[in-house]
Amino acid sequence: MSSFNINRTYLKVDRACAELRRGGAVVVRLPSGEAAIFKAVEIAHDNDIVELKTLAGSGTLLVLTSNRMSSLGHTIGQNKPCATLSSAAHSAARAFEMALGQPKADDTQSSYTIIPEKAGSLADNTTRLLRVAKLIPAAFMARLRFRDIALQDRWALENNLLIIESRDVDHYNEDAATSLRETTRAKVPLALAEDAEIIMFRAAAGGEEHFAVLIGDPLGDTTNADKAPLVRLHSQCVTGDVLGSLKCDCGDQLKAALGLMSREGNGILVYLAQEGRDIGMLNKMRAYALQDGGLDTVDANHMLGFDTDERSFLPAANILQALGIGKMRLITNNPDKIAQLEAHGFEISERVSLHIDENPFNAHYLKTKKTRTGHMID
Repeated sequence: MSSFNINRTYLKVDRACAELRRGGAVVVRLPSGEAAIFKAVEIAHDNDIVELKTLAGSGTLLVLTSNRMSSLGHTIGQNKPCATLSSAAHSAARAFEMALGQPKADDTQSSYTIIPEKAGSLADNTTRLLRVAKLIPAAFMARLRFRDIALQDRWALENNLLIIESRDVDHYNEDAATSLRETTRAKVPLALAEDAEIIMFRAAAGGEEHFAVLIGDPLGDTTNADKAPLVRLHSQCVTGDVLGSLKCDCGDQLKAALGLMSREGNGILVYLAQEGRDIGMLNKMRAYALQDGGLDTVDANHMLGFDTDERSFLPAANILQALGIGKMRLITNNPDKIAQLEAHGFEISERVSLHIDENPFNAHYLKTKKTRTGHMID
């Protein structure tokens, strides 16, 4: 695909996300011509249910992810990423409770019909697009009664609606990651590493900006395993990195990694704009509120409809490739980072563990990372 087409499709998805975030409707279409119009539940109103039904000519469905359904006690089978729930008389408020809050007992039982949806379905694409928009992955959706693509395009134009092809959703994150380009670099002496340089990366297609912090001369001779540079992938955490939150270990890990690189005299820290394991700051606070009620970090994410970890480390892989890194000593306790980097062809000559002292506020969080997500914490 040409850079022009990448930018055009990426821009379409960006426009769709902006439309969803302001409470508007978007149409998603499969290669078969099957299409549906949908809105985000978290900012929808009762009249939206009627509006979608009127526009599409079919009943309005409530789309939830399998994680959310499981958290409500429903089993919809394996390899079924989404479920649609239909009800003749549900309001936006009751649907919001099904999507985010604590629903009434009858909402989780016989008053709704659960319809399993396969990966790549309309429901799957709606929730994936909502994730890109950093919205709760729950939607009001109404399927179009006609599959003629030319007719759909004309209908969408008449109703001022944007149509997003499923392939646009499929390639959105990949296009952003693979089009990352260095934009500028500058020396920035840090408290923990005075010999530091920051290199900014921006995707040609648009999207989030990431950056790399180079300590010393990590791009020197990397042919010898003993001289392979230290590398740390660090996802943005405003609460931990900036505010000094005691609820997680992110800020301490950031400081520990920079300190280790400074003492060794070289290293690369790739700082990724992936707040809250890439669910966004608002949804991270929602997850924190659920944790205040007794859930752990994994169950809180599932209760909101998200996966345990929404991150892809493809942006980091492309940044490291742009810097000429093929072999590294990776500073991490997370086996998923190792697996993803190795899958992208990098050689991890050594895993360097990070030991962070727990405190009364993050002890349960650290235990959850060890027991539920396989983090290699001593």
